[in-house]
Parts: sequence; structure tokens; C-alpha cells
Amino acid sequence: MPSAPTPLVDVIIPVHTTARPVDRTVRSVVAGGLPISDSGGVHITVVCHNVGADLIRDRLAPEHRPLVELVECSDGTGNPAGPRNLALERSSARYVSFVDSDDTLAPGALAAWTAVAERQGSAAVLPRLVRSAGGVLRTPVPRPFRRADLDPVKDRLAYRTTSLGLIRREVLTGRGLRFQGQYATGEDQGLTARAWFGGGRIDLAPRRAHYIVHDDAAARISRGQRPLADDLAAFTDLLGGSWYGGLAAEQRAAIAAKVLRVQLFSGVHARAPQWSPADAQACRELTDLVAAVAAPALDVLSRADRDLLELIVRPGATAAEVVAASARRRRFGRPATLLTRDLRTVLHRDAPPRFMAASLVV
Repeated sequence: MPSAPTPLVDVIIPVHTTARPVDRTVRSVVAGGLPISDSGGVHITVVCHNVGADLIRDRLAPEHRPLVELVECSDGTGNPAGPRNLALERSSARYVSFVDSDDTLAPGALAAWTAVAERQGSAAVLPRLVRSAGGVLRTPVPRPFRRADLDPVKDRLAYRTTSLGLIRREVLTGRGLRFQGQYATGEDQGLTARAWFGGGRIDLAPRRAHYIVHDDAAARISRGQRPLADDLAAFTDLLGGSWYGGLAAEQRAAIAAKVLRVQLFSGVHARAPQWSPADAQACRELTDLVAAVAAPALDVLSRADRDLLELIVRPGATAAEVVAASARRRRFGRPATLLTRDLRTVLHRDAPPRFMAASLVV
């Protein structure tokens, strides 16, 4: 008996509301440079998350409806982990590509990504993330002009926490990696960290084959005002887990430095005007954990970062103080945001001068 046809790529698009321009996303996948076919081409899976498949089908152009498999996922949550995991478990493709339902791919992007993966044997191919309104999301931050066979530490892969791009399916299924729906945000942190630091080859996609992040959706699922402890939970659990504890010291420090810079300081900045004792407690717990499992991560922070860090763990810090300190650490290019406290670490790859210089060419 002949085996069932197998797609080369399964493009997985979760959608949770009819307000999302999902047909715009599908149209960009169709223009991705590969045939839409289950026999060595692209399979398009649109996961209707807590919304009827018929309603989403009506949002698709008539010519696109036969090209899309609509799968319903009803879990009563707003977390995208459930629909992504469902589609991943159903997939038989060699590669999977997760695309948000309000985003698009550059023309020919899928063909370019898979060409790299097939030629190099890539575990993942990471595209440039370009904002539709202008600008670039500068993650990861590789060594200047380094585009192939990236090193998770030297090329700062920890900063790429999204699963956007192309991933060899067996990299996820073979290791039992899944999106973690128990967290309010950061559901892909554990998956991507294990994928990037798991020993497989990681390559960058050609610059023209980019992923386009649109900002015209009414709301993104991951946005929302929550207790800071909730927003940090995925990252606190990661740093306190056995997988992380088994990494080399420089790998632990690379991930921890990213968590402090991106998750902690961004969360603090958003909540600074309403700063609370509960916020300070969440900061103390994460900072104490970093000091215990990845203390060198503290040494690569700027002086302004360290000043803010010491303030937010201090009982009695006022909202006005946190607002001012958070603003100071965002005045990039000044001595306080460029220099580390110990000048012996100022030229470390994760310290501000080299990090900022590398980010300019992303």
C-alpha cells in the first residue's frame, strides 16, 4: 500500500477571532514560493481557536478555501499554546512554520527558508523580523555578518524567544518540546530555548525572505496588564529547572542576561507608574534566582541597569523613583548605559558596547 503524501512544510496559523485578517496571512503563504500541496509542498493549517471553523472559512477568499485545512481547538483560554500544540501533533511535514494570523511572509520566503534548511541540514532557519510600519525587531543579535551555523552563546540566540521561521519538526517532536500553556505569557520560551541550545544547526534566512509583523490588529493575545509575577513565571521556572541547570555556565549566563534585560526590565518599565510591593517581591525572587544560578549575567549589565535592579528589589521604593531609574536605563548611548560597573567585563559579548554594535547590522 502506498504511503500517504507528506508535505514539506506545514504552515500553522492559529486564529482566535474573525477580526483577524487571516486571509492576508494565507495569501502571503500562497505567495511563499512553494506549491500548496501535501505531496512535497506546503500544507496550510489554520487552527480556529475557540471560534467556529465556518466563521473563519467565511473570512477566506473563495480561491483560498480549498487550500486550507481548518481545525477547531476549543480550550476556553486565550493562550496560543493549545492551538499550536494541536497542529504540531497532527503534522507529518518535515518542517513546521508558525505564523500569527495578523502577520505575513515576504514573497518567496518559504522557498528561501526551505532551500537553506535542505542545503545545510538546519534544525531551524530564522528570518529577519520586519515591522510593517517600519523598523526591525533585532533578534537574535549574531556576530556581525555571521549568518550560518550560529552559536547559541556567541550569536546571542537567547534573544530570539519566538518560534517564527522554519523549524525541523523532529527537533520539536523528537525532544518532546511543546508550547507551555500554563503561563500567561512566554509560552514559547522553554521550547525555543531548548531548540536553540539543543545542539542542532541554526541558520539565518536571506534578508529579503523576511517575516512581517503587522501592528494593525486590535489586540495581540500576549498583551495585557497582569501581575509582574505572572509575566515572569515562565522565565523564573525556566531558570529554576533541571534542563537549565544542566547547561554550561556561559549558556546559563547568556539566557539569564536576556531574561533580565528583556522580560524583567520591560515588565518593570510598563508597571513603574503603579509600582507595588508585589512587583518588588517578584523582582527579588527573579534576581535572587539569577544570582544563585547565573551570577555572571549580572556583571554584563550596564551601570544604569544595575542601579535599576538594586532599586526595584528594595522595599519601599516609590513609583516615582522606579519611573526615573527605568527612564535612565533607556537613554542608550550615554556612559551609564554603555559601561559596566566592573570595566573588566565591558568588552564581553553581552555587555552593552559589543551588543549594541552587533544589533545595528541585524
